[in-house]
Amino acid sequence: MALTFHAVFRPVVRRLERHRVPTPVAAAVVVLGGLGLAVAAGWALSGPVSRWLDRAPESVRAVRAKLHRVGRPLDRLTEAATTVVTPAPAPVPAPGAAPLPPPATTPATGSLFARLLAKATSLVTDLVEVTLLLYLMLAGGTLFLRKTIDVLPRSSDKRAAGDVLHRTESIVATYLVITAIMNVGQAILVGLALWAIGMPDPLIWALLTFILEFIPYLGGATMVVLLSIAGVTTFPQLSHALLAPLSYLVITTLQNTALVPYIFGDRLKLNPLSVVLCVLFWWFVWGIPGVFLAIPIAATLKALGDQIPRLAPLGEFLGD
Repeated sequence: MALTFHAVFRPVVRRLERHRVPTPVAAAVVVLGGLGLAVAAGWALSGPVSRWLDRAPESVRAVRAKLHRVGRPLDRLTEAATTVVTPAPAPVPAPGAAPLPPPATTPATGSLFARLLAKATSLVTDLVEVTLLLYLMLAGGTLFLRKTIDVLPRSSDKRAAGDVLHRTESIVATYLVITAIMNVGQAILVGLALWAIGMPDPLIWALLTFILEFIPYLGGATMVVLLSIAGVTTFPQLSHALLAPLSYLVITTLQNTALVPYIFGDRLKLNPLSVVLCVLFWWFVWGIPGVFLAIPIAATLKALGDQIPRLAPLGEFLGD
């Protein structure tokens, strides 16, 4: 994660260096500025997110009730096709014997908000580690790059390593910056569309769109499922409920077919199957951080395959 952010923020540090700002100071300005923006955004969204999480259990119960009503015909068919078994009578204690203990009950699970708070310590620890590593990489300037190249024995390997590292940094930074800009535009359109059809909390849905669109294919599928569930719980008519996922599908389809090929062009040629496999693999290895890093890692491996002959089969497999 720190390497990925280093590729994004290193050009900003270079610009500050051109204005005679010392590299450690420029790195501190960039890191603290990024943290400040993240904290400000989290603080501004904390109220709507908290209200949305508080309503989540009620929404889940409403979905279960509606699905139960939809599944009643299937339940009747199942009951008609199976043999009705009369349950055994409850045991009665003998005269003078101690009463039977009550049946065991399953402990109630905590609320969604409480489960999220339970992971706060791990999240803060990971954030501190990433921030510290990112600052040291940025403050070191080109030290990390030079040390990586200097350990190679042959001059040809050093030239190839320099080309690969520069190209990889450019690919990762371009992908993340352009994707973030497109996700902002898509989130605004999705939020406006959901607000127009009367969907509650359009700001939350816009935020989810921005975050999940960093996950190819799986993020969009998750948004469709969540919007379908929310639409069913919000609107009484099915036609009105389907407007929410349909609006998202129309916007994301237009973006993926019209904007993405034109903007990325030949910079990021990865075939869809390799993208999905990379997302699933890094999800299994690293969880949620792995999902967000899957495409930068795949782009890095593709760059290595294009530059290093021995890794050419890897580049061919990942390429479009």
